[in-house]
Amino acid sequence: MPALWKLFLPLLCVSLAKASDVFDFLRPTIFPKVSNDKSLVEEWYFTQKVDHFNILDDRTWSQRFFLSNTTYNASTPVLLVLGGEWQIEPGHVNNGFIAELAERFGAFVIYLEHRFYGQSKPVPDLSLENLAFLTMDQAMEDTAFFAQSTKIQMGLDGPWILIGASYTGDMAAWARARYPHVFHAAYASGAPVLAKAGYEEYFEVVNTALLIENASCPSVIEAAMNELQILIENGLADNITTLFNLAERIDLANLNDLTFFRFQISAIFATLVQIARPGSNGIICDTLLSGQDNPLDTYSGLLRLLMQGNPLNVNTTKIVEKYRDQVEFSETSYTRQWIYHCCNEFGWFNPLSSPNQPFGQQVPLDFMLKFCSSVYGPEFTPERLEAGTARTNLLYGGKNPQASRIIYTVGTLDPVNPVQMDQDINPESPVIFIEGMSHCVDVTDASKPNDPQSLIDARQRIFNIFESWL
Repeated sequence: MPALWKLFLPLLCVSLAKASDVFDFLRPTIFPKVSNDKSLVEEWYFTQKVDHFNILDDRTWSQRFFLSNTTYNASTPVLLVLGGEWQIEPGHVNNGFIAELAERFGAFVIYLEHRFYGQSKPVPDLSLENLAFLTMDQAMEDTAFFAQSTKIQMGLDGPWILIGASYTGDMAAWARARYPHVFHAAYASGAPVLAKAGYEEYFEVVNTALLIENASCPSVIEAAMNELQILIENGLADNITTLFNLAERIDLANLNDLTFFRFQISAIFATLVQIARPGSNGIICDTLLSGQDNPLDTYSGLLRLLMQGNPLNVNTTKIVEKYRDQVEFSETSYTRQWIYHCCNEFGWFNPLSSPNQPFGQQVPLDFMLKFCSSVYGPEFTPERLEAGTARTNLLYGGKNPQASRIIYTVGTLDPVNPVQMDQDINPESPVIFIEGMSHCVDVTDASKPNDPQSLIDARQRIFNIFESWL
């Protein structure tokens, strides 16, 4: 167990000291924890419009960004790295493959924080009225207006290249397509380009990743879930509460609480596969298999370890109240903002409904979508989300975008890959599949001597493509 914790602690990037539910746990940055040497960057703020689409609204706000402290050389590339649903940190661009790209091409690096996250607050609070300004359209306009203005003000006249990972991989690709006169190229790592209310395939990929490590690995999880079902059927709430270190005694007669409990204990585990680095899935399976004679004890012990002693809250009434009533910005949790965005434009919820995974099939999509209406109001219906995802796919093309000079990277063991690009659309927008890799490892992590050949080859291909485009 200690080896597992030592491996994953730098990757989780969450404030586990305050994690109390699955949303706190699942909203990490996609970057591993690294040195945040602020001497390597300068912190600046840029004046943005609150509403880019209302000429009568003259309100402004300050968007934070980091600049390389290097001297810009005329006509060299500018790498505009897009922050997402996290607070930007200098280490995200001082380290990892982004730093290697900058060194290779002598590029000037800018790291732009996303509206509503970190220190970039366009409105005073998170009231529903103010959350209306958290849209892809507004964020894209932020990006283009920033680039256009900064290019002129600072004389950054070289080609601008967008870099994004996960959701901001979408932003990078879509901004390149929408503003080709502003951005020369884009690199979209692990981008979920297809907006979709939910996709059960997420947990199927988790299953595949574990099967590759050991054919018996998922069966330990399945056995644990079967053992848990027996405890539920026998009404042994105290045993379950103790095993999973729940914040309060679980009410097994409350179907909402029980369903949410099932989702939490599955999704937290699945996160380990989503953030996996080379070798880490093997350690997960070794841990499970070493305790396969007592599968539920082993599985629950692993989750307690990951929660670092923090009790898990499965009371759906309290969870809904927590995020429904939150008005003030939080320095540690961005759940209210992010789920609002998903309930409006993206979806990307992960139901437990497929038979091709070991966690059970007792968390339907309609249960997950109820969170939208419970937290944000009755108008946040499945039909509204369906219209929102349809609009997103119409605007940006889903898995069939028509754009040039965009590199997409997809890890074959990334649980998010069912909504990522699955084939090359044209030679000018290649999709690089990285065998055995999970979510965004190619862009976030630094190159290491023992990297898998698939990752080495992918990065070399990225270098080669950018050289041809520059």
